[in-house]
Amino acid sequence: MDQTARMILLRSLPFFGGMPETRLTRLAALARLSRFGTGEAIAGRDDTADAFHLVVSGRAKIYQLGAQGKEQTLYLLGPGEPFCLCALVDGGEFPAFAAALEPSAILVFPAGALAEVAKDDPAVLFDLLRLMCRRLKEAMGLVESLSLRELPARVAVFLLHEARRTLAGETLRLDISQRELAKVVGATPEALSRALKRLSESGHIAVRGREVAIRDERGLAALAGLVAEDISGEA
Repeated sequence: MDQTARMILLRSLPFFGGMPETRLTRLAALARLSRFGTGEAIAGRDDTADAFHLVVSGRAKIYQLGAQGKEQTLYLLGPGEPFCLCALVDGGEFPAFAAALEPSAILVFPAGALAEVAKDDPAVLFDLLRLMCRRLKEAMGLVESLSLRELPARVAVFLLHEARRTLAGETLRLDISQRELAKVVGATPEALSRALKRLSESGHIAVRGREVAIRDERGLAALAGLVAEDISGEA
C-alpha cells in the first residue's frame, strides 16, 4: 500500500477524516502495513502497547484466555476498525490478545505519533473517547449476556446485533465460523450447534451454512430479553 492509498483510507475514516492534510500525510508516512494469515497472532498480553492498529482488510478478533486455555472473544473487528487504543494513553502491556480471523492487512502506527496529533488537535481525543465508550458498552453488554442469559438467549442477542450492525435485513450472513461464534457467546461448538437447532425448531431462525434467516424477530428479541427499542435502534 503506497502513500496515496494510505491517505485515501485514512481520510475515509471518521477517526482520521477531519484531520488537516499535513498531519494526515505525516501519519500515513509513519504507518507500517503488516499482513497476517488466518489464526496468526497480531498482538499478545506480553507485548508493549506502543502502537495503534487499524484493520485495512480482512477480519480480526480481540480475545482473552482463561486459566484452562478457554478462549473468550471480546470484539470482532472488520475493515476500518482500530484497536490497541490504550497505546495512546497507556504505554503498559496490551490487556488482551489479537489475532486474524482470515488473511488480513493491518496498519500499525507508532503511539507517539498519534499522541502528538492528539495534543495538536484535541478533537481527536473526543473521537477516541467516543470510540472507547462504545467499546466499553459492548464489553458491559457481553458481561451481562454471559452472566445473566442462557445460551439460546446469548445467541439471539448476537444474531440481532449483527443483523442490525450489518443492515442485513431478514437474512444474515455470518462473517465467522460457528467455532468462532461459540467463542463469542461463551459456549462449546457442540452446545452452540444444539442452541441453533433449538432456535430453528422453535421457528425463530432458519440456518443454512453461514446464512441465518431471522423468521421471528420479535420472538427472538423476547427470548434475548430485549425490548422493541433495542431492536430498532442503537443502545
